[in-house]
Amino acid sequence: MWRTTALTIVAVTWGIMATDHEASAATKRRGAMIVSPKRNHEVERSHEVVGKLHVPGQPVVLVKPEQGDGTWWIQPTPTLSDRGYFTTEVRFGSSISRRGDKFSLMVIVLQSASDIEYLRDRDSLEEIPDTIWQSEEVPVVLGDDAKKDRGPVAISAVVLKPQADEKVKRVTELIGRVPEELHPIVLVGVDDSSGLWWVQDPVVMGKGGYFKSIVRFGNDATPDGTKFRILVVTPRSGQEASVLKTGMSLPDLPNGIPRSKEIVVQLERLDAKRAEGAE
Repeated sequence: MWRTTALTIVAVTWGIMATDHEASAATKRRGAMIVSPKRNHEVERSHEVVGKLHVPGQPVVLVKPEQGDGTWWIQPTPTLSDRGYFTTEVRFGSSISRRGDKFSLMVIVLQSASDIEYLRDRDSLEEIPDTIWQSEEVPVVLGDDAKKDRGPVAISAVVLKPQADEKVKRVTELIGRVPEELHPIVLVGVDDSSGLWWVQDPVVMGKGGYFKSIVRFGNDATPDGTKFRILVVTPRSGQEASVLKTGMSLPDLPNGIPRSKEIVVQLERLDAKRAEGAE
């Protein structure tokens, strides 16, 4: 199972400390705390979170949208520093999130083999086991820059086939390549002012990061010669991937999501040409 947010389990030496973390369901033991942001503070769309460990282990930062189904989304692996402090860049919501949307932050701490096995290959958690050390929940609010993102957009994929300005059939095989740790999603949109993107079928991965996907351009009524845009994106988290489900249409993309260069192709309808020739 692919992961855009890999959990790298590292050993943290804290001297002689007890590692037994059997906790009762009634009492959730606090193995970490969130230093920043503070409770009910506004956060940016992409926001640095600072925390501190109270027990040895690997911290994992989780985010839960208030309006969601209760799922906790796993964030990028934190960077550990002195005295148990750690930082990571957390993403709040998606391209449809707006100012005032509420989220909860939490940190859990992995220590045992069972902890590691429980989170292996996961992007999210529906519930957090009481036996895992955790922090208190910290509620936060998305601020004014909900639509902003930091830094330039990274180029993370390349479309090898079809090529720019190529004539394509209504159903065409796309071939591309990404770094092997990434999972690509193919998008297609009409080259017009609507700006809508349509999420295509899941890709089939091959060796060396190569992938292919069956791409559909328009429908049976789409005129011959219609131009389409093709884009491949690589979500940075399971939360980001959750808004890119097959068949969905999107007016805009998650802010700053890594992607390929956009190419434009032209629909060639052989059935339309045959009909014209028969007249």
